[in-house]
Amino acid sequence: MPIIRAYQPGDEKGLIRLFATVFHQELSLAVWQWKYLRANEPPPMFVAEEDGEIVCHYGAIRQDLRWEGQSGVGWDSVDTMCHPRYQGRGLLRRTLAAFIQSYGEGQSLLIYGFPGERHRRLGERLLRYEPIVPVYKVRKEILRNPVPFPAGVVVLPKVPNEWDDHWRLLERRFGMIAKRDHGTLTWRYVRRPSKRYRLLSIPGIPALAVVGFESERAYFMEFLLEEGNTAAARVLLQAVESLCGAEGAETLEGWFPRFAWESGFLTGTGGFLGATADNYFECRLFEPGLRAAWLAEHFYYSLGDYDVF
Repeated sequence: MPIIRAYQPGDEKGLIRLFATVFHQELSLAVWQWKYLRANEPPPMFVAEEDGEIVCHYGAIRQDLRWEGQSGVGWDSVDTMCHPRYQGRGLLRRTLAAFIQSYGEGQSLLIYGFPGERHRRLGERLLRYEPIVPVYKVRKEILRNPVPFPAGVVVLPKVPNEWDDHWRLLERRFGMIAKRDHGTLTWRYVRRPSKRYRLLSIPGIPALAVVGFESERAYFMEFLLEEGNTAAARVLLQAVESLCGAEGAETLEGWFPRFAWESGFLTGTGGFLGATADNYFECRLFEPGLRAAWLAEHFYYSLGDYDVF
């Protein structure tokens, strides 16, 4: 009979084996450590173990959320998995219940994630997730002849030193958003193993773009600036597209909520095509004051909130 318990040092090897069995791809130890060992605290996860083998896992990335001027904790659910031999036994429900008892009700606002269709249905049926809204994506083909890189934009190896001052201004825009301060963006993009990102900024103003590159595809991870600052948005977008062309990318794709100013700018002035993605924004709420309908119109996300890219 499997036992449900919290993470113990040394579980990494078993978790990496389980990941390969369930998802048919490798999770390196470096990426696992980056994802789960952010703070000097035990990783927020529970496992099911039988005869020394980890057969089920529920874990999350802690996100510091801003909710209408207040701070709160959210859990970004990642790597939910159960060994095929143990599926259908209620292990996932029991593992999630243990997680919620330690991290959920009374201690955080919500658990959320961006699953594809199959995992969305499983989450709603087994884990009582609420469907909020389909993820909205924007996409554009990159010209073979790169546009000129504009003056006034710089490509940086790290997050700008003054970014925390800019973030304190920008975060007021959003009804709910995961913190994107200097420390968080450094963890997400500078310290992330096995991925290649470029950061672009306009010195002196709150404007930052992050682009990830994989082969001939570019991913628009972040596009952060003051709402309505179309002039800065035009210049920053031109720099992004110029960099993508120079890197040999053929397409540029990102996630931004349909309600967000960024989506309107990119699909209008920017010439992007907007469409519904294959992913869904889902959550399980713990805060009585939160409602799914409100989150659908106020929870801001980008590809940076999705650990896959």
